[in-house]
Amino acid sequence: MNKILTALILVVFSGCSQVVQDIPVSVIPAPVSINVSDGKTFELTEKITIGYSDPSLQTVAERLSEDIREQTGIALDFNSKSSRMILFELAESVSCLDASFQTYGVSPKDGNPADERYSLQIMPKMIRIVATAPEGIYRGASTLRQLIGCPATGAPVLLPTVEICDAPRFAWRGLSLDVARTFFKVEEVKKVIDMLALYKMNLLHIHLSDNEAWRLEIKKYPKLTETGAFLHNNGRAGGFFTQEDFAEIVRYAAERFITVLPEIDMPGHSAAAFASYPELKKAKPIERFKNNPMVTGAPAYDADDAFTMQFVEDVLTELAHITPGAFLHIGGDETFGMPEEKYVQFIDKLRPILFNLNKKMVGWQETSRASVGKGDVLQYWVGSAIANMFNDDSPIVHMVDPERLDLLKTAFSETPHDPARALAKGTKLTVSVSDFLYLDSPYAESSNDAEQETMRTRVGQRGYPPLSVEKAVDWDPSILPNINPMNDITGIEGAIWCETITNFSELQFLLLPRLPGVAEKGWAQAVKVDWDNYRSRLAAQAPFWRKTGWNFYQSSLVDWK
Repeated sequence: MNKILTALILVVFSGCSQVVQDIPVSVIPAPVSINVSDGKTFELTEKITIGYSDPSLQTVAERLSEDIREQTGIALDFNSKSSRMILFELAESVSCLDASFQTYGVSPKDGNPADERYSLQIMPKMIRIVATAPEGIYRGASTLRQLIGCPATGAPVLLPTVEICDAPRFAWRGLSLDVARTFFKVEEVKKVIDMLALYKMNLLHIHLSDNEAWRLEIKKYPKLTETGAFLHNNGRAGGFFTQEDFAEIVRYAAERFITVLPEIDMPGHSAAAFASYPELKKAKPIERFKNNPMVTGAPAYDADDAFTMQFVEDVLTELAHITPGAFLHIGGDETFGMPEEKYVQFIDKLRPILFNLNKKMVGWQETSRASVGKGDVLQYWVGSAIANMFNDDSPIVHMVDPERLDLLKTAFSETPHDPARALAKGTKLTVSVSDFLYLDSPYAESSNDAEQETMRTRVGQRGYPPLSVEKAVDWDPSILPNINPMNDITGIEGAIWCETITNFSELQFLLLPRLPGVAEKGWAQAVKVDWDNYRSRLAAQAPFWRKTGWNFYQSSLVDWK
């Protein structure tokens, strides 16, 4: 089979053109392989039906029908006997993949990573998607949606005849969304899920609590949302998810084969909880850092206090009951000033609580310093830029109170040892390294739209080095220190923190166009991304984003369609 790079380079990327020779084969993330048949097309009309070989595929068929209707205006009916149709088929294997093919890592649903494999064949009279599980059928349908693009109203919808064979490189491909600093409504979170689904990502990690706010209803502790969701937060509106809201987000994501991973950050980043329940005992009071908006200290939970640990167990119990996934995220980062023994004590008391709830633990990389082990997942986030941020020659040092500088240096001096420490204990890592995967980094390059320059200078964490669209895909998890992708990591996860974001449009502005790059690094097989090839595929996404109403940064590095 022809390799994807060869095939895509030979095809003209034309966005939404309906000229036969310019029909786009422009897919992100890049499939394992693709063969294009020259000059032949499949025309999508309302005479086409959707058929499926197994009742378990009905929901996927209905989802694709609705997506195509919204995308093209064409309403497709269901009929498995038609001679012209889109056919979903389950099989024992995806025969076009070599038997030795392997997806690395751990699935966030704690299932079989092979469930995402699929083949897609577009013929002049039929489209056929084959997979071993409904999840793979859905991934193939996502590829089909990209091939359909955004045809002009009334124009024929012509698809190239192709054969695509596909599977992910890594099983864990996600985005961490911070709703604590800036709250996003359920419908806005659904739009983020839509982005993830289009690019075959399978995890939404929701950061539900922090110093600024508590965003999830806990019925046993109503003040967490009565008070903690409406603290003074630089003038931003308060808000929270009821448990019914959270269930709706979980349901919507599951329909798109995306697992929701909720995070309640502890023992630090807990000022909102202490504001709601002052009777919680503090391990050590830490004042907020006055001059550095990036690094905020807060009191931490005290593992020696019975009421505090009962509170923690109650919160996690309610969270576990409304979270069908196998994992819960407990935070565990940036407990500046907390004695190491107190921190380790807290994490060590927390793990058995999760096990008793039949949940596995995910924590930020600092939790490697406690008694973590096999089955736990740690999120490796401290890249070189953050690790060196408080060195004497760093330009950000002047932003930190001098009396706090030594504390920060001490805290970050340990971070280079966290990955090896975790791996030695049998714990796998999710790569979220800030150098490439923190999507709240400012854009390094200018915009093709001069009106976007004002927002570029305002939105994005100024303490991070600027991150271009090209640099965001110019790296590979396997080259990070002490990491073997075959054995050590679950996959990769982007993160978007919202200290500088005040509304959903600004969130989209930072997510796009770098989010598809996260998907590319997580799914595509190529260790080294061909930038010219990738930016051509990226450029072809713009018409769909415009039609959908997604705000995106028009990077000057890309010739947008």
